[in-house]
Amino acid sequence: MYRHNIATLTTTMAKFVIAGKSDCPYYSRIELLADDLQANLTDFQVHKIVKHPKEWQDWLDGTCEKNGWEHKQSPIVWRELIDRGGKGVLIGGSNEFQEYASGYYGFTSKQMSKDMNLISEENMETKLLITAEEEHEKSLSKPVHICITNASSDVAYHMVNEIARGDVLGKNTEVTLRLLTDKSLLEQVEGNKMEATDLACPLLRDVTVTTDPRKAFKDASAVIFLDEIPKDEGMEQADWLKKNEEVFTAYGKALNECAKCEVKAIVAGNGPVNFNALMLGLASPAIVRQNVVAMSRLHENRAKAIIGRRINVNTAGVVDLVVWGNAGGTTHIDLQNARVHGYEGAIWGPPTYSRPVKEVVHDDKWLETEYLENLKQYQETVEGALNHRASFSTAHCVVSLLTDWWNGTPGGAFYSLGVLSEGWYELPEGIVFSLPVKFQEGVWEVIQDLNISFEVKAKLDDIADELQKEKEAIFPPPKVTPPPQPNSEDEEEKAKKVFGDEEKKDTSPSPDITKALEAPELPKQGPLMSIVEESETESQIGTTTETERT
Repeated sequence: MYRHNIATLTTTMAKFVIAGKSDCPYYSRIELLADDLQANLTDFQVHKIVKHPKEWQDWLDGTCEKNGWEHKQSPIVWRELIDRGGKGVLIGGSNEFQEYASGYYGFTSKQMSKDMNLISEENMETKLLITAEEEHEKSLSKPVHICITNASSDVAYHMVNEIARGDVLGKNTEVTLRLLTDKSLLEQVEGNKMEATDLACPLLRDVTVTTDPRKAFKDASAVIFLDEIPKDEGMEQADWLKKNEEVFTAYGKALNECAKCEVKAIVAGNGPVNFNALMLGLASPAIVRQNVVAMSRLHENRAKAIIGRRINVNTAGVVDLVVWGNAGGTTHIDLQNARVHGYEGAIWGPPTYSRPVKEVVHDDKWLETEYLENLKQYQETVEGALNHRASFSTAHCVVSLLTDWWNGTPGGAFYSLGVLSEGWYELPEGIVFSLPVKFQEGVWEVIQDLNISFEVKAKLDDIADELQKEKEAIFPPPKVTPPPQPNSEDEEEKAKKVFGDEEKKDTSPSPDITKALEAPELPKQGPLMSIVEESETESQIGTTTETERT
């Protein structure tokens, strides 16, 4: 059937993609030709795409539009040059590919029309069988849907691998990824989808790229919000908060309509994350309110990292450090309960043995000055060294938070998390505040028995005021209208009308009242009279004594 001319082989690695309708006889012809080329040529690779006739036209139109090609029929063939970054070069249809194979490789096909039709029928039957099997497998599988917003960001890119390979939800839990992005960045995120599928992770059931929040949030079990609303130069704080409110209120409405009521929503992008989590929760009343949180773990990990470098231990060895307050604004780093494992000091112990961080550092002045300054400049320092934004650590913080939340954390360790205040530590209700929490399977619980000093409590109250003012930028408190102050002259006239003129008013009591007020006549004799006389005598003696003192 084929004529071979091995002398014409080239050494350039090339990958050919052939695509067509499952019932197309011309696709069957070039499919066999491509198989023969791949079997005989070391540097020839072929990738096949077979579409059901009902799917073919939409797929073809989308592929041609994406690549700027003009092609109207089945099959379609293009070449991707691996040594040129995978750029696709359109070859054409069946005839063009046969001419290409003959001219470059000396291979031709002499398949008869009868054979072509028989093979196309077999292809159609095979396609229907494979499709039925895939649908059956999908019906048996109930993957967990995870959505990532701002999916074009570097943070989202670094999260995909950890989620897809089962590190987050467990080694037996299948997942589907929903990547939500803007229309202008759709092509880039489609590339992320292709790379995610190239991971070949058995637990990754599907990847969907969309610009519709409702489609992205449909039946989602977890949504990670990485949105960043830039604050333009000179923009007022209230205007910036208003822009954030508009975005997260729209998200909240879509979340309320489409996601599962127990969906875990993590607000983790740059900006006022506590405020954004509050707006998201207010706009999604059907969602379990405790499941809308703001991530403060990045602040926590950075604070631990500086401590770890100071005392030469792994950052993971620093535990129970608390970040209080506003992850998108002012925070207070609390080392009062922080401990360190694995410190190589004079005292050794098992892996569970730990010592207080303050005791190991043994430098209160450094903790109160240089440590806090380093923490303020930490992000700028890291990004200056990288010469780009620090996204890898942010991605891992989000993933580790979702992992702990989903599976729980052993050993009673606690972490920092921005949650809706219910009055813990005498903080006002109705604001999202970073507090110490511990995770059990699927839920978190605030640690309520930590001792805080009056000084720390004053700092927390100041941060609460900051968050309250952010909230009031959208929901201003009602204005209390003071009662009207009457004119003094008008008040005097009203008083005269009510009470009359005092000069003319007869203030003498009525005869009945006078009679009632008259003292009853006391008896001249008897015990009561004796008591009265004794009382008068004592009164006179007291008065006299007082006069003599004068």
